Amino acid sequence: MISKIRGRLTDIGEETVTVEVSNLFYEILVPSALTEQLKSNGRLEQEVELYTFYYIESSAGMGNQFPRLVGFRDPNDRGFFQLLMTVPGLGVRKALRSLTLPIKEFASAIETENRGELLKLPGIGPRMAEKIIAELKGKTYLYALMKEGEALSLRKEAEVDFKEEVLKALMQLQYRKGEAERIIDKALATGRKFRSPEEMLQTIFQQQL
Repeated sequence: MISKIRGRLTDIGEETVTVEVSNLFYEILVPSALTEQLKSNGRLEQEVELYTFYYIESSAGMGNQFPRLVGFRDPNDRGFFQLLMTVPGLGVRKALRSLTLPIKEFASAIETENRGELLKLPGIGPRMAEKIIAELKGKTYLYALMKEGEALSLRKEAEVDFKEEVLKALMQLQYRKGEAERIIDKALATGRKFRSPEEMLQTIFQQQL
């Protein structure tokens, strides 16, 4: 399994880039926002590093199958994309075209059920926006709360009262203070001992489903 590629950028297409590694040339599907970014830099031959996702693409009506690589500048982008791929009917190429927002903003739109923001994304109509929210709400909150450049991970800490930190996080996701306090109290009432704010948030979003 190829999980990361580092090599010389030799071509930039509409949906793909070509990277040369030790005289092997890899064509890699990338988000449209990344091709625009690379084109604006205007420099072929630069070294690039992409975190990759491998899948098999089938040709419509032909029965042929082709191995494909999808590439991202950041492992968090790849992780978010893999979540997107669980939405029925979305598909790899449509999902890639939709990635015109930073994943923090995309995830925030999902968690706050901001359909208007999702409908601005290429290829996302009302029905698909509803599917994305129904399938992913409660699963993307870590991306919505992530700071730029921050690694995505659940912190393992001593047991602490995370109520204030979780309250701030919920208010960032556009919950009103009173509503946020109510659902935090509901999570605490389960008697569960939370090891991190993320763990408490996971319980909260599961209760909201």
